[in-house]
Amino acid sequence: MDDMVELRCKYCGAPLDRKDIESDSPYVTCPSCGTTQQRMDAKKYMEQMMGQIQSWISRTIPGGFAIGQSENVDPVARHNIFVNNVKPRVDVEINEYRFALNSLISNPLIVLPFCKGEPVKADHTPAQAFEFDARLKSVAPLAVDDESRKAIRAGEGIANAYALIVNNSKLLTDTTPGRFAMMSKNFRESAEAVKGCEGYEPLASRLEALADVCVASDMVLNGDALGCSAKAETAINELEASKRSFMANPKLAMCLRAVDLEIGQGRTLKNVADMVTSGTSKDPLKVLTLITDISSIRYPSNPQWDRLLTREDRDYELFGYVEEVVSARNGGTIPVCTGGGDILYPFWDVDLEYSFTTGTLFSKKSVVVKEDLLVPATFPVYGAALSNPRAGLTDIFAAAPENSIMTKIKGDEQSISGGAGIGRLADSASPASPGSRTTVLPLSTRTEAARLVEMYLTQCSRTHSKLKLSRPSVKGLIYVPCQSGPRLGLPEAFSGLRPAVLDGGSLESLPKL
Repeated sequence: MDDMVELRCKYCGAPLDRKDIESDSPYVTCPSCGTTQQRMDAKKYMEQMMGQIQSWISRTIPGGFAIGQSENVDPVARHNIFVNNVKPRVDVEINEYRFALNSLISNPLIVLPFCKGEPVKADHTPAQAFEFDARLKSVAPLAVDDESRKAIRAGEGIANAYALIVNNSKLLTDTTPGRFAMMSKNFRESAEAVKGCEGYEPLASRLEALADVCVASDMVLNGDALGCSAKAETAINELEASKRSFMANPKLAMCLRAVDLEIGQGRTLKNVADMVTSGTSKDPLKVLTLITDISSIRYPSNPQWDRLLTREDRDYELFGYVEEVVSARNGGTIPVCTGGGDILYPFWDVDLEYSFTTGTLFSKKSVVVKEDLLVPATFPVYGAALSNPRAGLTDIFAAAPENSIMTKIKGDEQSISGGAGIGRLADSASPASPGSRTTVLPLSTRTEAARLVEMYLTQCSRTHSKLKLSRPSVKGLIYVPCQSGPRLGLPEAFSGLRPAVLDGGSLESLPKL
């Protein structure tokens, strides 16, 4: 136990650096959780932990046996003590930490610079895990055969990795730049810890890759965009390789979705750095700040939408739209409709095909109509759109043309909707630069736009009995020139089709470039 006589962090239980142990400073800083504390408190915590370990050993091992003298004891006697007294107790806890670690690693473990994440739910504190590791080290001399030594090493690796990953998850709630260097160190140590644990090889490579993502994040914060891009690309390749390994390991298949999200984060980070190195953007921190603003938006709660709007992977689709707008403002293009206005507002262009029956008796026939719907790409921030889909798009069935009774009887109706002007506006969209116009950033995904239209059509089918609907097709984002003001000024094509939600919010609260 001599190798455990060192200072321990009183907050997380991690061993402190040798330089802190040998320093004369009255204060020490934990390299794992980053907290600073008085040296005497760290020493007091270490003494308290050692006392708890001694107490546990006394309860576990037969009286009169001293571990410090175990090398002088017959190996058979040591093996019997380990198998009969120690193993039954530590096996239970090793399995508990194994399950707890598996639960942790099923979550994404990193965030982008300036972003805050939520700490993962942990069954044990880092201090408990580091203490368990210390207990395993204390009884390691009793493990005399290969199988016993392997079990102890696996338990130590799992406990250490668990504690370090929990510390990193707590660092996700902080936005100080120095956290990425600390997280990188923790990830590398946790990767080293699980390398000797059978079945955890894919996790070790994933943790090494995450350490590289943290290094890349630190680089971009310090102005090294070129270094960030290269390191992020390395990390992405490592994550993709670890994903393939997870796919071949059914016991760790629960990590796949989390790894996909981490790959998305790595790509976003690389794209931001590439925008700087290519001259597309001169300010990566501004882009990262916009990404942070978008990821911190709290959408209105609605039972039908909560699952979609709280998906972690939706942010990376939104981040892609930010990158497109940034690129367009620096020489690239986005789909812009014709018209004047000082602000570009994003809309989802949706193709809708429907049929209805018109006429009576022998003149009865079915008419197929194709229409465009436009959905403001900011609709999720408005509770009215989530609870009433009609309010969140161009309500073409509310603007249906008035037809005479004779037209209906003869079967001469051509449409029961009124979105022709919207269709012409949408068709005018072509690749163009935003120029000096402010561009509102999209806050919804393609899937969410399709969902809103489907809910709208379900709503309409209840009031239009002769209506037969096909599945809507979301063509993509278009940017409509509008006039800023207390009430957003839309083009004339929206006459009678203005989405109600655009009257219920302020442009000031929306992220823009």
